[in-house]
Amino acid sequence: MTTYIVFLRGINVGAHNRMKMTDLRALFESLNYENVQTYIQSGNVVFETDVNKETIRSDVSDAIADTFGYDIAVMVRTSAELADVVDNQPFDEPDNDFIKRYVTFLNEEPTDKQREKLLDAQSEAESFEIRGRNVYSQLNKAKLGDGRFTDTGKKLGMPVTRRAWNVVTAVLELQD
Repeated sequence: MTTYIVFLRGINVGAHNRMKMTDLRALFESLNYENVQTYIQSGNVVFETDVNKETIRSDVSDAIADTFGYDIAVMVRTSAELADVVDNQPFDEPDNDFIKRYVTFLNEEPTDKQREKLLDAQSEAESFEIRGRNVYSQLNKAKLGDGRFTDTGKKLGMPVTRRAWNVVTAVLELQD
């Protein structure tokens, strides 16, 4: 069996798409996935199955729509792929009071035009590194001031979901 991680977009953000993690675990178990675990309330699920990624994405998306009525993006990574995400983190400066790192997960690699549009949005406050179906970002909150970080999905024109670095590493540790 392969260990997979699903990152759901927009779960329990503010008052939108409310979903208890016990209900989400039960939904994954109803799909015959094994050893299902969730991490915090933002739609991070670790589980084992012999089903392929495309089937997982489709089955989870359909099951959430049928059970909760939400049409959300579902990003799927294997345990090995998530370990590569962590191992290949491109930024040297660790998180601190001002520097925050994130990973934005995509279902497909961006085109050259999409990449260019996102990279053009970089600033003194925010840097991006696109690697395959993952976008690493580093945000300097001191330089950002009252501004907002870039909406990566809007710039790329595709569904994405973003996680703070500490969430990405904690989800990876769930598998150990």
